Amino acid sequence: MILLKIRVVTNAAADLPEEILKEHNIAKIPHVVYFDDKEWKLDVDISTNDFYELLRTQKIIPPTSNPEPLDFRDVFESSFEEEGYDHIFCVTAAKVLGSSTYSAARMAAKQFKNKITLIDTESTSGVQGLIALNIMELAEKGKTVEQITQIIENLKKESYLIGGFHTLDNIYKSGRLESKFVLYLTKFLKIKPIVKMVPPGTLESRFPGLFLKRTIITRLKKMAYKDLERDLEYDMIVSHVENPKAANKIISEIKKKIKIKKCLITFAAPVVGTHTGWGTVLVSLLPSIEKEHAK
Repeated sequence: MILLKIRVVTNAAADLPEEILKEHNIAKIPHVVYFDDKEWKLDVDISTNDFYELLRTQKIIPPTSNPEPLDFRDVFESSFEEEGYDHIFCVTAAKVLGSSTYSAARMAAKQFKNKITLIDTESTSGVQGLIALNIMELAEKGKTVEQITQIIENLKKESYLIGGFHTLDNIYKSGRLESKFVLYLTKFLKIKPIVKMVPPGTLESRFPGLFLKRTIITRLKKMAYKDLERDLEYDMIVSHVENPKAANKIISEIKKKIKIKKCLITFAAPVVGTHTGWGTVLVSLLPSIEKEHAK
C-alpha cells in the first residue's frame, strides 16, 4: 500500500502551540486585523502576545476580517505543487460560528477535486486544534484518508469545550454590549459568564453567577466532572488570554478525576480572545485517538 503524504490546513481560530504547528507542518490561515488603517495578519505580521499588548491601548476593538478563498487556495496550491503533498485535510471552526471562513475554504477546495477533505469541527479553539493534530498523528500512523475521516467524524461527536470570562470590557468595546451601566454592574457584582459549546457550534451560557476570580476554576472543574466519562481517556488543550495561572490550575484539578493522555496549554487565538477579554480560560477535550477503534 502506498502511503499518501497528508497535510493539515486550519484557520486562526484553532488553538495549538506554535511548536506543535511547526513539528507537524500544520498550516494556519491567518485572519486580518486593522490598526490605524494598517492591515496586520495575525501571527504573521504581529504575534499573539504583541497583539494582546497592543489591544490594551485601544479604546475600541479593532475590526478583523476572515480569510478569503484566495488565502486558502494559495496554501493548497503551494502544498501540492511546491511541497509535494498528496492530500489535504482542511479543518475549520464551526461553520455556524464563522460561515464566511468555512465558505471560503469550501470554495477554494472545489478547485482541487478529490484532493481536499473539508472538516467542520462544529467547535473551535482547542477542539479545533486537537482535531487538526489528531489528523496528522493518524496520517503518520499510516491511516488512509477514508479511515482518518471516519475516526475524526466519530471523535468530534464527543468533543467538549467550556470557557469562562473574567471581564466584559472587550465585548463592550466591540459593540456587542451596548449598555455601559450593564458593564459597570457586572464588574461591581463580579458576574462572570461561563459558556459551553453545543453542537453544531453554538455557545450557550451556563451557570452565570457571583464569584471571585479563583471560583471560575471550581465552576469549570465541576462542569467537566459532571459531563465527561470517567472511564474514557481524553486529550486536552487549555487556552487563555493572559491567565496562565488559572489555566495551569484547571489542568491540575481536572487531571485529578479525568484521565488525560495528552495535555497542552497555549494562548487563546486573538479572533476569540479579542471579544472574550482578559482572563479568559477555555478548556477543550477530545477522546484520545488511542481509543480501541483508532489503533
